Amino acid sequence: MKAKYPLLYEWTLVLLVAGWMVFPNLTGLFCILFLGVVVLGVFLKELVFRPPGIFWGMWLFFPCYLLYSFNTSNTGDALFGLEKKLSFVIFPLIFAFIPRFKVRITRIENGFLLALFAILGICYGNALIAYQENQHDAAFWYSSHFSGLFHHPTYLSMYCAAGVYLLFTRLQQPSTLNLRLMFALGMGCLIYTHWHLESLSGLLFLILLCAVLFSMHLLKTKGWKVLLLFGGIGTLCLVLFVLSVPSLQRNLSDSVGFVRNYWKDPYTYTHTPRGEIRGNDVRLILWTASAEILREHPNGVGVGNLPVAMEAKLHEYGQVNLAKEGLNPHNQYLHTAVETGWIGMLWMIGLLVALVVYGWRNKAYLLVLVSCCFAFNGLFESVLERQSGIVFWLLWSCLLLAFTQALKFQQHEA
Repeated sequence: MKAKYPLLYEWTLVLLVAGWMVFPNLTGLFCILFLGVVVLGVFLKELVFRPPGIFWGMWLFFPCYLLYSFNTSNTGDALFGLEKKLSFVIFPLIFAFIPRFKVRITRIENGFLLALFAILGICYGNALIAYQENQHDAAFWYSSHFSGLFHHPTYLSMYCAAGVYLLFTRLQQPSTLNLRLMFALGMGCLIYTHWHLESLSGLLFLILLCAVLFSMHLLKTKGWKVLLLFGGIGTLCLVLFVLSVPSLQRNLSDSVGFVRNYWKDPYTYTHTPRGEIRGNDVRLILWTASAEILREHPNGVGVGNLPVAMEAKLHEYGQVNLAKEGLNPHNQYLHTAVETGWIGMLWMIGLLVALVVYGWRNKAYLLVLVSCCFAFNGLFESVLERQSGIVFWLLWSCLLLAFTQALKFQQHEA
């Protein structure tokens, strides 16, 4: 049994990484299964307790968050928030026991890629069926109509960004022509899928990611002149792409208009009742309301009390329609700050900075990517308030931290 344990550990981890994406409702079951394998590994002395220091910051965030739930006026919302934040305990716990054996991280990455492409295949298939059954309504090809069976569009765009990076790194490695062609086609598919997801934050992050990856590659292989040439061509292609997608062009144009109007007169913008409010128009109002709540309550309003505080502030603004919808701030930094004050927000930012610095120093660039992806999209979505966001970020962060720690431990033992 001991000789076969490394294989059991790897495949169970692949099941966890891939399975929760395709069957998000079974995430708890996949975690319990992997936890059982970890317990077995400790019994067989194949795993050793060596948690990276950042894990302690994650563990302690939960009791901090728990303290802010004691004064809640809405027990249901507080328990729901605490349930999500249990990931700050569970994932550092199961990855605090690092393997004494070498783990083939490529196999785990491949499991993630297979699950991602399986999800996208089903999304495209469902979109085609819905398109044909609903008198060729193109709306079923986009946004939540496209990805809603599994994940919110912004979160699925985060997975696609990670997939682009993984396939790009494989293109840099020696391989057969057929494999390189497959990797390139896979990257093209993931980049193209952003068109259907219609997540502006996801698209902006993808642009930044592709710009960094291709710039580093061209600079390393071709030099500055080719980099500048392709930079100009890439910018032109990006502009043409935006202009060729009416919904994306409208989204970008509306966002620019919203910001311009807000900048002219923030008070009038946020306090003028409007009929139909959408997208980033809503976000500007919610961000302003959240910032004002934080100014009035620097220690936070408490976990579970955010909906009530937000509703009251929106009524104060005269935004009666928005107040009825029970919206969160659509910004993770403000969301955490409103609930737990400046302490909670700075704690979360500290964890993000620590992960990026650790990943960069240890050349764990996937860890840097996952953390930056969370940090960027957290500006536009309350990422920790959805399972699709918190599980993706903490699972991959803890996994990569643990394996980097394991490599150091194995080298020390050798």
